[in-house]
Amino acid sequence: MSQYAEQTQKQFAELEARHERMKKLTATMEKIVKALQEGHAQLSKASEETNQRLNVVSEEQNHRKRYSNCLAQGINKLFNVYHNMKPQPQGHFMDNSYHQDDIKTDAMLMNKS
Repeated sequence: MSQYAEQTQKQFAELEARHERMKKLTATMEKIVKALQEGHAQLSKASEETNQRLNVVSEEQNHRKRYSNCLAQGINKLFNVYHNMKPQPQGHFMDNSYHQDDIKTDAMLMNKS
């Protein structure tokens, strides 16, 4: 065999070996891409489920906040009613419409009698 034929055969064998390595690399890359796509799909599904759970939790928190605010407002109203009730000289209670001037007038009338 001539030197040219040997060299050509050697180059052809190298090309075939390179081609086989490239096929193996391509198969490996396809497996990696498939695994990445599956991972992405799982992450997307998990993300969607997490978002749904967060929405439920957020709705529950908003409900609790509204309930807590209603309770606080009710307690404040009760406290204000109790706080604004002032004893009259006769010992009765009235709401905040009973002013200091009325107390002074009542006290003066009681002292005169």
